[in-house]
Amino acid sequence: MATIHDVARLAGVSIATVSRSLNGRTRVSEETRDRVIEIANALDFRPNRTARGLVTGRLDNIGVLLPDVANPFYGPILVGIGDLARERDLGVFLADTREDVKVEVELCRRLAEQVDGLVLVSARMPEDRLRVVAAARPTVLVNRVVHGIDAVAIDGSTGMVAMIEHLAGLGHRRILYLDGPPASWSGASKLVGVRAGAASTGAEVVEVGPHSPSYAAGRAAAPAVLDSGCTAVVAYDDLVAWGVVTRVRELGASVPGDLSVGGFDDAIAEGMLTPALTTVSAGAPSMGADAAELLLRRMKQPDLPAEHRLLRSELVVRASTAAP
Repeated sequence: MATIHDVARLAGVSIATVSRSLNGRTRVSEETRDRVIEIANALDFRPNRTARGLVTGRLDNIGVLLPDVANPFYGPILVGIGDLARERDLGVFLADTREDVKVEVELCRRLAEQVDGLVLVSARMPEDRLRVVAAARPTVLVNRVVHGIDAVAIDGSTGMVAMIEHLAGLGHRRILYLDGPPASWSGASKLVGVRAGAASTGAEVVEVGPHSPSYAAGRAAAPAVLDSGCTAVVAYDDLVAWGVVTRVRELGASVPGDLSVGGFDDAIAEGMLTPALTTVSAGAPSMGADAAELLLRRMKQPDLPAEHRLLRSELVVRASTAAP
């Protein structure tokens, strides 16, 4: 494995000059910088991030915290962050908080010591704690909005209005809503849309919850869904909806014949669930790319005003909903 000494020897310069050339410093002539970069590339030399950090004060890493790494909704968000980080030669550290606020706070504290900036996805911790984090490290929130902190989020209310209007248009007059975690910002946004959709259509919506955003929670809720007398159910997210569909079918009911089911996130790949799930698309890939862009901007210009990007959600009608 090539070292910085090898590059310096072949380029005929000092180790300090190699470091300045690779870090983009101005105290090196263009001719020398080009020669150093050419030799470094030929040797496949990559500077040690830790050693470079001692010189530059930067760690060249960003941290990402999310509540459940197994939830397919977060995969495209991570891809969007990772793609931009790779373009900028930044490492990405990932931590899973397991939907536990105490774990989230502790992992955030530990991760902040090892990175230049943080992306907090669906953060559950209180707003005052988030402001402490953002004051210590450049921080971007995904799927949550807090005043004074950069954020990318989905306007869940518009998609949920469309979902309730869709079901009411099919003839459903009594609809069950399986609410999500009580500390979820996006859950509050979705609930606004559910209630607005009920008001605009005259449909009765029965709210039940909270539920964890998981397949297991959907399965556990399925018997009560069937006993409710509702002809349609809308879940907080696709994982909960997936659990409902599989369990009600095991209990002898059909989807959508006996029960129409809708989700949120568009996180289940085609072919993984039959019937295909009617859901709300939340634009996860764009959320990740936007979050990474905002974080890099914040790291470069820490005094800029906070920016909030609110992305619109859209209904995607598939086979899991039909007339009652």
